[in-house]
Amino acid sequence: MNIQKIAETSMKFILSRFENNSDYPFIDTKFNIATGENFTPLQEDFRQKDFIYGWIQGRGLESLAGHVDFFRDRDPVLAERLQKMCSAVMEKMEKNRLANNGRVFFAMTPSGSSRFPVESECGNFSMLFYSKGLFAAASMLGDKLRMEAAEKLFVEVINDIDSNKFHTDQHGFDPKNPVAFVPGKFSQGARMISLYGLALLGEKSSPRYLDRAAESISFIYDHHINSGQYEQLEKFDFIEAIDADKKAFFDGEKLLCDPGHALEFVGLAAKCLLLMRRNGSHAELLERSETLLPELFRHIFDLGFQKAGGVIKSYDLITRQAVNSDMPWWSLPELIRAGAELITLFPGNAAGISGRIALAAEAFEKGFLRAGSNSFACQTRDAAGNVVDVIPAVPDADPGYHTNLSLIDALALGVG
Repeated sequence: MNIQKIAETSMKFILSRFENNSDYPFIDTKFNIATGENFTPLQEDFRQKDFIYGWIQGRGLESLAGHVDFFRDRDPVLAERLQKMCSAVMEKMEKNRLANNGRVFFAMTPSGSSRFPVESECGNFSMLFYSKGLFAAASMLGDKLRMEAAEKLFVEVINDIDSNKFHTDQHGFDPKNPVAFVPGKFSQGARMISLYGLALLGEKSSPRYLDRAAESISFIYDHHINSGQYEQLEKFDFIEAIDADKKAFFDGEKLLCDPGHALEFVGLAAKCLLLMRRNGSHAELLERSETLLPELFRHIFDLGFQKAGGVIKSYDLITRQAVNSDMPWWSLPELIRAGAELITLFPGNAAGISGRIALAAEAFEKGFLRAGSNSFACQTRDAAGNVVDVIPAVPDADPGYHTNLSLIDALALGVG
């Protein structure tokens, strides 16, 4: 798999759409991945250009910043184009955010107002993705005022996560993937996603953010991973959500694991641990992680990876059966990054990880990339491996966030 080629082709495609449409100051990945053609006006309203997704713009800012760094020496002209685009998108998004009480929403009008009812003023996924994306972009651009604003927004969100005030704002497009807010249900997703931002701020702002990352990693170790506290489960089972008493959230029928999220957690935790080791800090957490993370990686891979080539969306830890057997694209590059980091962190505990990375890379390249165009992966395959028109999170294609940033990290560690 040629990671540099994937990054180059996909980002040039995103750039061309931006540079050729000066009246649309947003990251535009509103196209049919299989054909490369734009969504048509006859398709659903949520696919149209006046539906701006906060997740895509926030993730996209982080992606653009990461690609500027990646191409700075490899292709300076491409890096400069990406930098100009990043600056322009950041300016427009900040103008919209400040005109809407400092908020970014899941789906927005071109002026930044929410297209869906706002259920809470607390931290949510849109503000989480946007704040860390804004920090990445501002840091790359050397914009200290925007860095400070982003850091403030990010801290507000992670404080809401820690105090159980975080309120998902995701709007579901797939009935098999329920995402609505449930009172008393606390997913690990927000805490997990915040780890990338904590790593970024720990490197660019202050090492105190690595202390915060250590707390989040330890919380997930203690409450979302079965280390023997649940006798009816297998060791290293990963519990997606807990209740107010920090026990596994059971809805009366199922106890869910999202294998892709578990593998993403491994990668984001390992990203923080690599920084901690480099800084000579958090030795106890590193020691605890040395066995736990590789074992978790192997267990969840074997639980979720399918011969058809992908990782299932959800699994019932009670019946030991798939709940949603669809396979979204994003879990495979996240898995590849996680495995590469584990081999680097804990070479003595890395048995079997390389082989699993190879299986994931083959599945991603043959099953997802080949079904797409312009080095974008198709979003979803079903249990038989067929490409299906299922939206895992948002209709827009990945702006180089899950796919490229994960693979670039893996490449830097010698994988790919």
